[in-house]
Amino acid sequence: MESVLIVLNYNDAITTKKLINNAENIKKIDKIVVVDNNSSDNSLEELEKLKGEKTDVIKAEKNGGYAYGNNYGVTYAIRNYSPKYIFIANPDIELGESVIDGILKFFETQARENKKIGVVSGKMVTTTGAKIHPAWKLPTYGDCLWENLMVLRKLLRVKSAYYNQDYFMGKESKVDVVSGAFFAIETKTFVDMGMLDESTFLYGEENILAYKLKKEGYDNYILNQYEFLHHHSVSISKNIKSTGKKLDLAYESRCIYLDKYLKVGKIKKIIHAVTYKVGKINYLLAKRLTAGTK
Repeated sequence: MESVLIVLNYNDAITTKKLINNAENIKKIDKIVVVDNNSSDNSLEELEKLKGEKTDVIKAEKNGGYAYGNNYGVTYAIRNYSPKYIFIANPDIELGESVIDGILKFFETQARENKKIGVVSGKMVTTTGAKIHPAWKLPTYGDCLWENLMVLRKLLRVKSAYYNQDYFMGKESKVDVVSGAFFAIETKTFVDMGMLDESTFLYGEENILAYKLKKEGYDNYILNQYEFLHHHSVSISKNIKSTGKKLDLAYESRCIYLDKYLKVGKIKKIIHAVTYKVGKINYLLAKRLTAGTK
């Protein structure tokens, strides 16, 4: 089998069903594996109605987060279908035939040229007009500190790790990190990299995968001529309403990245922790003040 699409659901069957109904019409997707990440609502019951020749619905043993749930689905797909390529997609996206076909053709073309290709995706667009980033530079320790100090970074106009929009010109753009909202990777490469780091719960797993790929000499790409629609953070916002909780989860993932992969020392970890506490207070206060002026 050439390709399998993995879709992770948690308490958002409505959004997930929309994607599956869309994806089932895409010819180059041979199989869809929907993973219910041990939802606390009736998602599994609703999603099981989608079971058919092209779509499998399975339940994870626990809600172990984004990395755990997607790895669970990939492991199932390998065991049952042995796909050459894996597509991983958030439920809050919409796909077309062209982006899937374009990505698969890109892999095959690069393989004939003996190039080591890691993660590939299309150009992310949104109906809201909000600024979204399909890819970014691999974060340094300094980038992680500024991510903690979001308000100060904005005030000082410190350059972020994101690429400028004009970087995504031409047929494709080589990038460090591809957004986890939607991407494809060769199954063997994904397994060789140890799949997604399950010590993260949400956010930051793309940085870790990109770090491992870069270390092994793989290149990641955004194919600018093929688009997919992203209803930004729809599923996350439905399940995690607290801004503070979202900030905490992102911070915890940065800690894992700094500790396990960048191998930063004790003093740098303390500085990272302090800047996060200061930055979180400032961000929440600024958000409250902004809401109060509307």
